[in-house]
Amino acid sequence: MEYEQMEFDTMLESERELKENINVAVSFACKQVQRSEQYKVTNRHEGYGIAAESHAAIQGSVKKVSEGMKYFLNVLPADDNAAISAANTIYNAAVDLVYQATMLAAQANRVMTDLYELHKDDKSPLEEYADAQEDGEGFEEAQEEDQPEAEDEEGDDE
Repeated sequence: MEYEQMEFDTMLESERELKENINVAVSFACKQVQRSEQYKVTNRHEGYGIAAESHAAIQGSVKKVSEGMKYFLNVLPADDNAAISAANTIYNAAVDLVYQATMLAAQANRVMTDLYELHKDDKSPLEEYADAQEDGEGFEEAQEEDQPEAEDEEGDDE
């Protein structure tokens, strides 16, 4: 008897819908970046540079969120108006972070797509091996060598 591992989904419906909406937004950003970029990524080094730029922008946004949290902590003894301002600072920094993360996803998708298109006709090592086997090249099965039989050193026990 075969058992199937089941996962209990504790995600709220609103969380699930939010995640779906984020996926739609990221997909939209990917298409927008693909249309707006005027040149194709031609190698992995270019791709890394593009991703690194977006990563640096994310790090800057994360720093802004952290600074907003420190500001909120510092204004806790003050009145609610200061807390409203701190929460607004965090909100704006978080929105910027989501934007930067979306752009990283879109740029990574662009790099992946451009490099795939550039190398889609390249053969994988496994495909090259299979072609070599069809052509009679490549690895060959080892053949057994005729070895002289070892003489019995003890002699015959008769």
